[in-house]
Amino acid sequence: MNARPRAGVPATLPLALLEALRASDVPQPDALDEHLGELGAKRLGLNRTVEVQIERLEQEARRGAAVSGAEFAALQRLVARRPDAGVVFSDAGRRAARRAVRERGGVTRALMRVLPGDWARALGFRVARRLARGVFGAELDRGNGSVRAVLGRTLAVVTDPGPACSFMGSALAELLRQLAGFDGAMVHVSCRARGADACAWSAAPTGPR
Repeated sequence: MNARPRAGVPATLPLALLEALRASDVPQPDALDEHLGELGAKRLGLNRTVEVQIERLEQEARRGAAVSGAEFAALQRLVARRPDAGVVFSDAGRRAARRAVRERGGVTRALMRVLPGDWARALGFRVARRLARGVFGAELDRGNGSVRAVLGRTLAVVTDPGPACSFMGSALAELLRQLAGFDGAMVHVSCRARGADACAWSAAPTGPR
């Protein structure tokens, strides 16, 4: 498929990444409560600058605006240096997918409640495919009973493959979970960071087939 290069990425994506960063850095209350204020000040996700950026991106996301790929790439590189990068990226992907479904798939989910099971899942998959392409720049396809997703170079929302790919994998799995009754994970079967032409994921259900 020939795809147009993206001029930017939806603001909801860096917003989700910053929200996940903030959630990861919230200290857990314990016997050292008196030190929480000092500890929080040292955690990037609780920095005032991050809070300001979250507020800005929240406004941009509400307007359906895009941000530059360079801005999102810089944020990915910042998170990728953290020891908990995989956890943060995965949480961010789920957050972004849930927001996409909430904002763009609400009518579909309401309709799915009154449709027979197979019809509901078929409709949900079509919407998941549309959101995967429009929000995350991924091509989601189903054939021979399996689901596969590909993120080409011209569509790259994940600008720095490697740890950041868990963002996409968790986002795609959450889209399918929310819309198509999927129970499982999207396994990263090829990666540009390992020399592949494109990053790709394959569904690995955990529930009954």
